[in-house]
Amino acid sequence: MINKSVDSILDRALMGYDMSASEGVFLLQQTDSENISAIRITADRLRKQQVGDTVTYVINRNINFTNICEQHCSFCAFRRDEGEDGVYWLDWAQILAKTTDAVKRGATEICMQGGLNPQAKINGKSLAYYIKLVETIKQDFPHLHLHAFSPQEIQFIAREDGLSYSQVILALQNAGVDSMPGTAAEILDDRVRQILCPEKINTATWLEIVSTAHKLGLSSTSTILSGHIETAEQQISHLEKLRSLQQFAINQGYPGRITEFIILPFVGKEAPKPLRKRVGRDQPVLADALLLTAVARIFLGNWIPNHQPSWVKLGLAGATEALKWGCNDIGGTLMEEHITSMAGAIGGTCMEVSSLQNAIASLQRPDQQRDTLYQPVLTEIMSS
Repeated sequence: MINKSVDSILDRALMGYDMSASEGVFLLQQTDSENISAIRITADRLRKQQVGDTVTYVINRNINFTNICEQHCSFCAFRRDEGEDGVYWLDWAQILAKTTDAVKRGATEICMQGGLNPQAKINGKSLAYYIKLVETIKQDFPHLHLHAFSPQEIQFIAREDGLSYSQVILALQNAGVDSMPGTAAEILDDRVRQILCPEKINTATWLEIVSTAHKLGLSSTSTILSGHIETAEQQISHLEKLRSLQQFAINQGYPGRITEFIILPFVGKEAPKPLRKRVGRDQPVLADALLLTAVARIFLGNWIPNHQPSWVKLGLAGATEALKWGCNDIGGTLMEEHITSMAGAIGGTCMEVSSLQNAIASLQRPDQQRDTLYQPVLTEIMSS
């Protein structure tokens, strides 16, 4: 029998009310299978009400241009010091070759992020290097959407060159950056960040940079790194900050918005030993990720309607299951992915369009190719 309090929260959500933080925590703490099933069904109904039955996907390519990084995040198996085994730093020709290959394979988006490399400068300026990254792609492919540079990278450039966040964002935007990845968020709780990523920007700075991007006309994604040392309260606090950020952008009339929310479950197989030992497992717990997926839809859906699982972290079967728990998008082809795969993820690094379409078809729901900003891509136009 469904708990009366759970039933009441879900009924109010179905009527269009925003869930409170305490209600969100209460739902995340449920362990009874009937209560969890009711949460899933409600999330799925809200997904249908808010965005319909169509499941979207994007044809994109990840380019992680270097793994040289000055920071030492406790969950990261990707970073290297200069001169260390496994280190790499792509040159302009390699970046252009990867982009050219992506376009030949139908990509509408390049997602580009990398380590914080203090040597990545042109004439002593970090911003000049990052602008060159952008121009290397945009000079040959001006209509390709460039989804690039996290809030952490923006702060890094600003710090290195003594610039404001607005100056950095405007310069990159003028060079050709089209939207911002909402990564480096991890958990927006500074107590957790001091353990996970003590060298990273704090919560207030992450929010400030994303809000600045929205004000200047850059839309962003949003993410959460879940399933490590954080509590249900901290998960919901994170969601509450994202919801408030989106509400602020809308209320202020900012041209940029949060386009999607993505849960990134912790993968610890190759992560540094102290955090891996503290968490006590190598791979995500699917049940935990699915419950958070459903609660996130209920909590955020009125304001951030597009929700995506990570097939890299959960595997395609897990990501497909998440489409029953409130997700309406199955992500991108990626073509290559280094950050999560180097941590020991099970999902692989590339997904064919046909594999994504077959996964969606298995749920008897229609599929639709989209662009980065969730506009439909018409295949007739793409093939002409």
